[in-house]
Amino acid sequence: MKNREKVTIGHLWGAFYPALMYLGITVVAGVILMFIAIFQGQITIENKTVDFGNIESNFNLMMTFFGGVMTAPLLILIKYLDVKKQRMIGAYGYKSVFFAKYLFIIPFAICFMYACNMVVVILEALIPSIAHSFDETAKAIYSADIGIQIATAVIVGPIVEELIFRGLMYIRLKRMFGVGVSAFVTGLMFGLFHMNISQGIYAFIFSYGAIYVYERYKNICAPILLHISANAISVLVTFMSKDYNTSAGSKSTSLSSASDWTGALTVFAISILISGLFALCMKKWVNPQPK
Repeated sequence: MKNREKVTIGHLWGAFYPALMYLGITVVAGVILMFIAIFQGQITIENKTVDFGNIESNFNLMMTFFGGVMTAPLLILIKYLDVKKQRMIGAYGYKSVFFAKYLFIIPFAICFMYACNMVVVILEALIPSIAHSFDETAKAIYSADIGIQIATAVIVGPIVEELIFRGLMYIRLKRMFGVGVSAFVTGLMFGLFHMNISQGIYAFIFSYGAIYVYERYKNICAPILLHISANAISVLVTFMSKDYNTSAGSKSTSLSSASDWTGALTVFAISILISGLFALCMKKWVNPQPK
């Protein structure tokens, strides 16, 4: 990138503070929900033991949902001001891509999501110490009501996370360091943000797919659509299979036989092939022009 910004504490802070802001607001949302639940008698505290009553399965997702809803307007405003500032210094942006071309993203997202999952499954089989690190998080997500799952994991979560990590962090780092370093750091931070090894590996790889579509379409709506599509299929498949609705945390991802390995590698190969084909379609037919 020509005319890169100077690397300063202020510019670095600008790249990372939106994620910290979101975490802080989510904690505040959790505290507010906790007080409301205590007031309504849904949470009781006796002998230093907290009884969540009937809201435990929904609490974490509700906290994330309300944290996201509270943060989203601020992120949109920050992104708007960021774009406005760039236009003032001569970076005029790109024309909108024809909406039908966004349909490439949906099958790419689904196949890329399966490829990322298979990488995690294979790594968990090769490194048993990281297996089941996602179980508690999965229990919190998939044992909640399907409505709050959709509202949080399919709608609010993807919008907020893409605004933070691709719309602000990646773009602001890119102005200082270029694509390569910025993509790696953004993926690393996105992985750490999920706070467990299995999901962190998945998120790190998935971030590259999100950055790819962002660079192709030059519009934050592209990685948001990618993220929504992937999460929607994940929630739908899990809900249909009832894996975490009935016995959360007990599902094993170990590859204990030759047929398990063959199946995992086959799914991985097919997912990579199909997602690669749609990536090529985007490369060929999605070329937004500068304004």
